[in-house]
Parts: sequence; structure tokens; C-alpha cells
Amino acid sequence: MEENKITKPRVVFLKTPDPKNMVENIIDGLNKSVSARNFETKIVEINPDNLQEVINQIVEFKPLFTFDINLDGMIYAENEGQKQPFCDLLGNIHITWFIDDPMIHFTKLKPVIQSNQILYATIDIEHLQWLRTLGKNVALIPAGTNPAKIPPPKEKEFEVAFVGPLTDPILIENDWQQRFDPNLFGFAVELGRLIYRNPDMPIRFASGYLLSQLSPEFQAALIQFQQENEEEFSNLLIEIGLYAMHLRRWNIIDSIENYEVNILGPVNGEVKDNVVVFEEIYTQKDVIDFISKSKISLLSQPPFIPSSLGFTVFDSVATGTLTLIEERLASKSFFEPEKEIITYHPIDFIEIEGKIAYYLEEAPDEREEIGKAGREKALEEHTIYSRGEILANIMEDIIRQSIQEEKKPEENNWKELWYLFLIKQVY
Repeated sequence: MEENKITKPRVVFLKTPDPKNMVENIIDGLNKSVSARNFETKIVEINPDNLQEVINQIVEFKPLFTFDINLDGMIYAENEGQKQPFCDLLGNIHITWFIDDPMIHFTKLKPVIQSNQILYATIDIEHLQWLRTLGKNVALIPAGTNPAKIPPPKEKEFEVAFVGPLTDPILIENDWQQRFDPNLFGFAVELGRLIYRNPDMPIRFASGYLLSQLSPEFQAALIQFQQENEEEFSNLLIEIGLYAMHLRRWNIIDSIENYEVNILGPVNGEVKDNVVVFEEIYTQKDVIDFISKSKISLLSQPPFIPSSLGFTVFDSVATGTLTLIEERLASKSFFEPEKEIITYHPIDFIEIEGKIAYYLEEAPDEREEIGKAGREKALEEHTIYSRGEILANIMEDIIRQSIQEEKKPEENNWKELWYLFLIKQVY
């Protein structure tokens, strides 16, 4: 008697073009982890020129899940004259992992928000909460580092590395003055400065709070603008968030007087003589390599990640270089301050340069010990492989629930199944 062949659930990872090469590193790490579980995986590179070929591969492979980053691998198809996500027609579940604020990808999110075949994952709790207000099921998968891309400890050639980009905030304000009316200009600048002073404050919350302090007339006008031009309002908040990021970064760099600071990535504006700019260093690989050769990595996260840590932080800590990051609750959730990382308040410039001086001149051994402990923690607990385990658990949960639903045919409804799915993953 011929034995029944057991087929593993299939997953297609869609690898999209990325100038920084982060997507490739993330997908490769997740694929290694998920394929080690009870899944058959396939990585497919997708670009505008090979779309039909990719569709053919997906149809032939018959995956239960497809996966991409930031909705960049979302494929659309025509059905009765209507543009629909390909996963709706194929009947598989598409998982997209937002590795920054989903609001930044609003133009990609809006056309698919009604689909019940898509599960969203985010790296930040605040992002998760926002997507849930839209009626979506969301999973939390924190960022992590890919150990395969981390070099062994290196000799330190540079004093301080600072990851950009960086723009003089005056240039942004000058541009706004040309484009915004005085009331909107004042709102944008004040909101940006509010976020600059409060790293833990989500931009959506800060916007609502500041608006409540302004005149009823301006409140009514901005609320109407938001309701009638949702996409444009999101773009406005993104601009303000970027302004807050550059304001914070520019002031930090400008406050450092006595040490050479090496900025990795593009800079727009005039910097001081002690600042060296490496515009050509912006890919994930090159940034990791430079940080690994630096004594201190001074990082300032974008305000779009208010309650978590981004990939650059995990990569920096994993190199074994002492990493300084803004003091916030999320930092303490992943690493122990003063033992695995060093934290600072972004507007306490005396503290920032004081800590740089201390760890460069007075406590080099302590600096190395903290760097080593951070590296061990990152490579043991915060790898992209462990995040792949979370992803595999999510997919297994979906399969388990679908089997339970199939046992209750009178209640089974595949279109509603994904709304029943709820995963709570904590740090």
C-alpha cells in the first residue's frame, strides 16, 4: 500500500530591490530560520521587469503563505475590471512586515486595506496599535540582527561613528516657509520640536495633543484637511517626523566639540571641522563594517520608531562597539543600560559629550567590556533567526486555527478566518 505523502506548508519570500541591501539580509535570515521548521520555502526576487515570471513561479509553487517587506512585494491582478491583491485571487495568506512606520507606506497600504488575506507585522507596538484601529490583525516581530552579516571584532580605527542621513533643519524650515501658510508652518515646527524633545512620544499622538492646544478655527481646518486628504495629511506628518529626526541629529552633532565624529551617509548642510562625512557609506554592510572599526557608535533613532529599536541599533550592538542610544523604555526592553549599551537624553548635550569623553579617555576597558556584553546579548537573543521563529509560530498558529475551523463546517468562513486570528507577542 502506497504511503500518503506529507507535504510541508509552503512559503514564498519575495525579495525586492533595496539600495541599502537590508531586505536581502532580512529575507535570507528569515528563510534560514523558517526552512528549519516544518515549512518548505522559496526565495523569489521580484522587480518591475520580471513580474509575470514571478507570478508563474508562485502559481506553480502553490504557497500557503507569501511574505514581503513594507508591502513592496505586493502583486496586483485584474479581476472583472477591478484591481485586486494577487493573494485574494490565489487564496493564500500574504504576510507583510513593516520595518518602519506603516504610515510611510500609506500609498501602498490604502489599496489593500480591505483585503482579508493579508496579515501585517510590525517592529513597534505603536505601529501595531495604529493598524488595529484600522480593523486589521497585526503581529509584533521586533527587529534583529543577522549574525551571518556581523564581522568578528576588529581593531578600532575611528573615535565616533554616527549613522545618517543628516540635514540642517534650517533648510527644512526655509522650504516650509515657501510652501506652508503661517499657521501650518507654526504647527509643523512646534510639532517637530515636541517630538524632538520627547523621543518616546508617537507622532500621531503628539499631533492630536498639540492640535488640542490650538485655536478652534485651526483645529477645525486641520481636521477637515485630514478627513478630505488622508494621504496628504499622512505625508505632512512624515515630513514633520523627518524634520524632528534631523533637528535632533543636527543638534547632537553640532554640540560635540572635542572629538572627531564620522557621519555615515548623506549630509545636507555645512558641518563643523571636527565632522567627517562618508556619503558613500550607506548600505547595511558598509555601515556595519565602519561601526565595527569605531570605538563608539552614537545613534539617534528616527521618531517613527517610538516604542522599539530599529535594525541599525541591533547591528551596531552586535559588532561589539560601544553603542550610545537615546534613553527610552524600548532601549531597556532589549539591552541593560550601563552594562550592554549606554543611553543618553537627546537634548542633554553636556551629558552626550561627557559620556563620549568618559568612554574614550577615562574608561577604555569599561567601554570594551560593555561592547562585548552587548555583542553577546545581541547575537544570543536578538537575531533575525529568533525573529524567524516568531514568524514560523505565527504561520503555525494560522494553520492550527484553520484546521479547527474546518472541523466546524457550519461555522467555517475563510474570509473571516484571518479576522479571528490574533497574536500577542511581547518583548
